[in-house]
Amino acid sequence: MDVDSIPIGIDFRTHIQETMLQTDVLIAVIGANWLGLNTSGGVRIDEKTDAVRVEIETAVARKLRIIPVLVDGAKMPDSSTLPLEFGDFAFLNAAEVATGRDFRSHMDRLIGAIDQSMAAESRVAFPRAPSAAAETQESARKAWLTDALRYFAVPLVLVLVAHHLIVNVFDLRTEYLWMACIGVPFVFGFALLWVERRGQGRAFAFAIALGIIAVAGMSVSQSLNSGDPIMPQTRFEWWDNINFAAAIALSFIVGHIAARALRAVLTRKP
Repeated sequence: MDVDSIPIGIDFRTHIQETMLQTDVLIAVIGANWLGLNTSGGVRIDEKTDAVRVEIETAVARKLRIIPVLVDGAKMPDSSTLPLEFGDFAFLNAAEVATGRDFRSHMDRLIGAIDQSMAAESRVAFPRAPSAAAETQESARKAWLTDALRYFAVPLVLVLVAHHLIVNVFDLRTEYLWMACIGVPFVFGFALLWVERRGQGRAFAFAIALGIIAVAGMSVSQSLNSGDPIMPQTRFEWWDNINFAAAIALSFIVGHIAARALRAVLTRKP
């Protein structure tokens, strides 16, 4: 009872607000005379200092779960009879509890409704955390995407830019293109192990994809610049494309192996 739980000399409004901070659900027990009559003939619930009003207002303001319980045939009060601060209180679906032989079954139903309500609140407030396996898979997927951007997309762009400048713009000797197609993949293959410490499987995947796509991109670039067909027309052109693709892929793998060997030498105990 409030007369026992509220300490002497404490502002009951402050006590109610502090109690609501530790409350998950508010049970509003509504009887036939819940609105109440004061000594002047007015409605008690209209008084700003009424304890029940303060409790309901505080619960509404803090957006707590409110469950009205109608006892012994009481009806939900009409919204026109309630303070504006009660919000949609009058429209809440209420439970009914009657004295007599059905009291225990009514209470069991009320307790079950409270349990279901709180379980639903918990699922919303605390969604199920992903499993460790799901987190591991998501982390691995992000790592693949990051590596693909850094160690596949970036060297691919660099090789294509080098080809465009060497072949299409300045029409330089082929040796310069070979230097770019060997040097760029080597550096990124080296960094894949030295920086990220990725294994051979990822290195081989990036190397093969880089070699094939880079040669295809260079063929398209040269075709757009010269007007020649995109596909190789002679055996020499086919071999030239294959050699460039192999050189790019092999350089990437060699860079990866070189980084592994260097790390093994530096970490070897004397």
